[in-house]
Amino acid sequence: MKARSISIITLGVDDLEASIKFYEALGWECSPESDPKVCTYMLADNIVLGLVPYEFLGNDAQLKVEKRQSYCGFTLAINGKSEQEVNELFEMAQNAGGQVLQFPQWKDWGGFDGYSGYFLDPNGYPWEVAFAPFLRLSEDCRLLPKTKLEM
Repeated sequence: MKARSISIITLGVDDLEASIKFYEALGWECSPESDPKVCTYMLADNIVLGLVPYEFLGNDAQLKVEKRQSYCGFTLAINGKSEQEVNELFEMAQNAGGQVLQFPQWKDWGGFDGYSGYFLDPNGYPWEVAFAPFLRLSEDCRLLPKTKLEM
């Protein structure tokens, strides 16, 4: 069986209303099928982001609910098609209340140049806004890395 794509990323949040407002300010749409007691679905062009009360999500997964760490070993990312688009997306996140970790700048990603910056959403989840000129993006900004057959 072929591996399935990721269909939803679910974040445990402390303040659901503040989180909804933040992601709506980034241009995401709250689905009318959402149930705030269970899961609120934020719709983007290419992914669904679920927002669930923090304790509820941990308990549902039968995980020990503890205070969140500032770094959990992952980041989320939004790709832009240019340096200018990254700057615009980053400014939207800032204006929506995102906490700046690193303003966008050109970087060396192991021999490849890229442009990115980082912010935290209202619940402390780290987001990168990036432009990687060496990678392909679809019309709806989905990342299209080459497959083994394309190499």
